[in-house]
Amino acid sequence: MMIEVHGLKKRFGRRTVLDEVSFQVHAGEIVALAGSNGVGKTTTLGIAMGFLEPSAGRVRVLSENPLRRRHLGDVGWMPERPAFPRCFRVQQLINFQAATVPKWDPDLARELIDRLEIDPTQDVEKLSRGQTARLGLLCALALRPKLLILDDPTLGLDPKGRRLLLGELLALAGESGCGVLISTHLLTEADWSLDRLLLLRRGIIEIDEDVDHLKARCRRLFLPHGVSLPADLGVIESDDGPLLTAFDADVWARYQADVPAARCEPVTLEDIYVALTEGEL
Repeated sequence: MMIEVHGLKKRFGRRTVLDEVSFQVHAGEIVALAGSNGVGKTTTLGIAMGFLEPSAGRVRVLSENPLRRRHLGDVGWMPERPAFPRCFRVQQLINFQAATVPKWDPDLARELIDRLEIDPTQDVEKLSRGQTARLGLLCALALRPKLLILDDPTLGLDPKGRRLLLGELLALAGESGCGVLISTHLLTEADWSLDRLLLLRRGIIEIDEDVDHLKARCRRLFLPHGVSLPADLGVIESDDGPLLTAFDADVWARYQADVPAARCEPVTLEDIYVALTEGEL
């Protein structure tokens, strides 16, 4: 088991950010922790890294209490905005990492320079948001971690950059059996690469489900004006139209026999997320 969280609570003063949060991340699994801004995604990852102390509950990362920091040598960490010494060039930073990080793999680092399209001669202080994110991913991957913990790493990247970064995550997990926990609220490019979705709302995990199963039970519903919604298919109203959250082929067939003009279509993970969190910032 890569991560085990049971009954996690976190309070800041009188404000409860996390309330009885429980989940697991297995080896080789890519898990998204999704939710609106401010719901506690970064707090959850900070506790897993050992940066924050939980108010209550049990957390184990690679079988260790994260507050003891014994797991950090086997965890590739990437914050939302990686910060590097501005005086270095990229290659100098990589050389510094190689000299100071015990499990650093220089051959993998050289390979990732090419795969992530990083210019090693560039000044770190002149890197764009996307280039900085790629360099952060290189630093997280080049120590060949057992576990990757990534805090919204695709935020601010263009579609090409998001696909490139997520593609490398998927490749690493497949090649090494590494577990991945990635916080995000941008699920469009991540849809194809995720194994499981954790939806964090109001301080609790509201959904913990295999992505394929979640998408299989959801459909976008299209109805003629004035037709009643189906009663047994878990309808959620949203700005993009009704969403079925408990699709069943037999129930749908009976409903469509009564309403021939009704139709439904598959949805993306982003569609489901937007419908469930509509109205939240």
